[in-house]
Amino acid sequence: MDTIQSYKCPCCSDALIFIGETLHCESCGNDFTLDAIQQLSEAEGETQNASKYDWEHYEPRSYEDNSEINLANYNCPSCGAEITGDDTLGSTVCPYCGQSTIVKGQFEGALRPDYIIPFKVDKKTAMAAFEGDFKNAPFLPDAFKNKKKIEEMAGVYVPFWMFDCDCNAAISYNAERVTTWSDSNYNYTKTDCFKLFRSGSVGFANIPVDGSKKADDAYMEAVEPFHYDDAEEFSGAYLSGYLADKYDVTAEESIERANERVKNSTISVFSDTTNGYTTVIPENSSVSFSNGKIRYSLLPVWMLNIKYMNKIYQFAINGQTGKVVGEYPIDNGKKWRYFAKVAGIAYAAATVVAYILLH
Repeated sequence: MDTIQSYKCPCCSDALIFIGETLHCESCGNDFTLDAIQQLSEAEGETQNASKYDWEHYEPRSYEDNSEINLANYNCPSCGAEITGDDTLGSTVCPYCGQSTIVKGQFEGALRPDYIIPFKVDKKTAMAAFEGDFKNAPFLPDAFKNKKKIEEMAGVYVPFWMFDCDCNAAISYNAERVTTWSDSNYNYTKTDCFKLFRSGSVGFANIPVDGSKKADDAYMEAVEPFHYDDAEEFSGAYLSGYLADKYDVTAEESIERANERVKNSTISVFSDTTNGYTTVIPENSSVSFSNGKIRYSLLPVWMLNIKYMNKIYQFAINGQTGKVVGEYPIDNGKKWRYFAKVAGIAYAAATVVAYILLH
């Protein structure tokens, strides 16, 4: 027995009636060919499929390094950070909380990263980048301009999990194109509604996910991008003069965030193909990953902590590009003195103008 197939209008969702060679909607008056409706139905089915993610299992490697550098473990009693660093480092400040009494201990080994991006921005350049950035901050407290405090900036190799994958996606959108015109009597507005479908494949390489609980994820993502062409196979020699954090977020624990970043990036790439409309709103999406690879890496970041009004303000500077990330407070005393000065000048000017006008 044949199955009766009914179709709904893609514009208003009312039932379509077959008239002649077209499907007609009595509610909104639109007509569609049977082939067009079948293609729309198939496309909508693709976008409503459950997303699938396929990542390989990552097998950690023990640290074995033949470089001549001697390493030590540094532990912060304040925030609990456990950091690896050059054994020759002198007085060392915790890069995560600014505590100046972190304890040096014997190096006990760690898990070996797959690759590392060496520091390109030295400390002097990083300090200059920070000083250049805070010049744009209004009413900045003087504590942030203290050269001695800025010199406490520490170079840290932050652990990241890097995700590569091939991605297949199908996304549907509701779009509108608004046209306006007028004549001598009326203003007109015409709104055309569209159903858009996009499907295809896109590959991603080096999607980073922060592997440290102590590093602020928002800061670590904001300090991107890194240029991965500069990545080198890991060698302990690159740690000379720097600290290196150990990951405490496993690859498996990072997968959820990686899925989110890849899916959002895919939707963004596909959205770039929907130009020419007044508004475009994603409706449904189905994203599937394949050939997912995971690698462990160390990326260079300069970190600085400055305490002001019982709050620690954290700053991160990309150790490869010099990009500065952080939030500056406002010195209310400076702000009110400034406005009082402006008000005083304005009052004086008004007084002079009034005197001239009256005399």
